[in-house]
Amino acid sequence: MTWLLWRQHRAQAAIAAILLGAFAIPVLVTGSSLHAAFTACRASDRCGGDLLNGYENVNTLVDLTILVPAVIGLFWGAVIVGRELETGTVALVWTQTVTKRRWLGSKLITLFAAALLSGAAVSGLVTWWSSTRNATLESRFGGLQFDIQGVAPVGYTIFAAALGLASGVIWRRALPAMATTVGGYIGVRMVVELFLRPHYMAPVSTLSGLSKGFGPPTGSLNVGSDILLHGRVLGGAIRMPEQCASGSSRPASDACLDRLGYQLRQTYQPAGRYWTFQWIEFGIFAALAVLLTVVAVVLLRRRDA
Repeated sequence: MTWLLWRQHRAQAAIAAILLGAFAIPVLVTGSSLHAAFTACRASDRCGGDLLNGYENVNTLVDLTILVPAVIGLFWGAVIVGRELETGTVALVWTQTVTKRRWLGSKLITLFAAALLSGAAVSGLVTWWSSTRNATLESRFGGLQFDIQGVAPVGYTIFAAALGLASGVIWRRALPAMATTVGGYIGVRMVVELFLRPHYMAPVSTLSGLSKGFGPPTGSLNVGSDILLHGRVLGGAIRMPEQCASGSSRPASDACLDRLGYQLRQTYQPAGRYWTFQWIEFGIFAALAVLLTVVAVVLLRRRDA
């Protein structure tokens, strides 16, 4: 069975190894240079955003790794069983000495070992390379940076693989399974990112005058902001009071609003919760992967009993 699996998937394994190597070489080379430059500038206390000048192409390459889970779901998950069901080769395998349980177990081990290794390798390289960028430019807690660093991308990868597997078993055809994998993966990721992630833990709220400026603390995940007047939330467009409209500048107007009782409420997740949120999100997608795998196994065994 091991020999058969190698024969079936050696081309995919070779392509994956080549792509991973092609990604790792520039990341390791430029990452080493960035780390050395950051160490030097930190020693002189003159680090800034210009540290990343000249690394735009690698930066783009790193950002594109957000597509890796979907690619694995498409070209591993959706076809590893779905293509065999479509072509009927699975019936031939089951008539030999290989049992259905052993065949399915071998397929699952192959799929999830490939997903885990690929996801962990890519995420590890991206997290290491991005450490300099995180320290000089961006918050790793928001948007794309959260999605490509840490342990969360590993969860995305095994989820995409399981979704492809389940889609292949349900449709029993490769192309519909691939389309379902893409749509389902994007849909679930958007729901989690937009509606669940900001509320894994109760957010923190702070009140300040409008003259203090807008924006949550550096490195935090912004959940929202509101304008309050004497403790009451104001909705819609806020009309400038006449006594503040004549201010000679925006800071003067904001200071006037402060005196009248206007306040800014910032709601956010503190930067210190980053790894907690990473593990929570990993757990969500790992649980979904387990559920989808169970569904795929049950359907396959019932349909082809």
